[in-house]
Parts: sequence; structure tokens; C-alpha cells
Amino acid sequence: MKAVNEGTSQQSDSRRDRRGDILEIAIDSFGTYGYYGTSLQRIATGVGLTKAGVLHYVGTKEGLLSEVLDNLYDQQTAQINSTMRSQERPLIPQFLSRIVAVNATRPKLVHMFSTLSAEALNPKHPAHQYFEHRESNSVELALQVPWSVPAGMDARKLLPAAFSMMDGVQLRWLRTPDKNLVDMWSQCADVLFPLPLWDGYR
Repeated sequence: MKAVNEGTSQQSDSRRDRRGDILEIAIDSFGTYGYYGTSLQRIATGVGLTKAGVLHYVGTKEGLLSEVLDNLYDQQTAQINSTMRSQERPLIPQFLSRIVAVNATRPKLVHMFSTLSAEALNPKHPAHQYFEHRESNSVELALQVPWSVPAGMDARKLLPAAFSMMDGVQLRWLRTPDKNLVDMWSQCADVLFPLPLWDGYR
């Protein structure tokens, strides 16, 4: 029985490894060539499988797109949002800084996100609705947190502006990868959350 269990475990690990390889190649390809420029054959060649083999792991090309956007790109942001909800005094600047810190560690995913975002301006793009509603969905999710903000500050107006600024600074970072994204965001945060107004809320 032990040998059977070990064999099953090895097969499961191998499946996870192969799926991870597929996702890694997909992230690179979507970032470089976009969705339309990425073929299943390109991904299959990159991982040493046939197209049918790739589909066995990911279902469809659109399913692969959803996987890298919803489950890989958005999952960590959702986790940060959940962590902020559990804090006694959640602060928006800290929330945004944590997102930036995560994105600084995954430039390939940020590159992919930015490429697909521009490509999905086409209403027929399979990720068009995802990007069309992403900002409002992100804001609504963030508004579930009881933010501590200075008197007169409206989180519902502030968060969309902050997310837009974050997208912009990430594009600048991708163009100049020798720069530090966290430092670049710090300069933006000084504008979004100026002192002394935000003193004690940053």
C-alpha cells in the first residue's frame, strides 16, 4: 500500500510541476506576444508536450488565460485585502504599498497583465470583460475593509485614483526595469497621501 501511495504522490507532484511549467511559459508568451500572438503550439513546444497534452492540463486556451489572470495575478492581491480586513486599524497607504511590494517580485506577471490590458481594449478579446470590470470589482472588494482615513476623505473616490496611478507607475517601471518599483511608488504615495493631512494614517 505504501508503494502505491508513493506512486500516486509522485504522479500528483509531476502533474503539478508540468502544469506549473505550462503556466510559466504562458505568462512569458502572453506578456511578449499577447493572447492572439500566443499559440498553444508555442506553449506545447516550450514544455515539451503536444497541443493535446497542454489541453489535458489547462482545458482550453481561454481557460489558460483565466488561470493566469484570476488565479495567479489576482489571488495575492485578494489575500492582502483579506489581511487588511482583519486589522484593527487598516490603512489604505499600507494596503497599496503591500500590493506594490508583491508586484515588484513578479515582473513577468505584471508585464503579462499590462500587455493583455492593452490588447483587451478590443471588445471581442476574451479578457475584455475582465479588464472592463476589474477596477470597479477591485474597488468594491477593497471597500469591504473599514479603512481608517483622515476626516473628509472618501475611500470610494480615492481607491480608483490610487489603482489607476499604480497601473501607470508599473508601466513606467516595465520600461525602465533598472529602477525600483517600490521607490517609484513611494513618490506617488507622497502625492496621494500628503503630509500633514495623512499624518498618522500612513
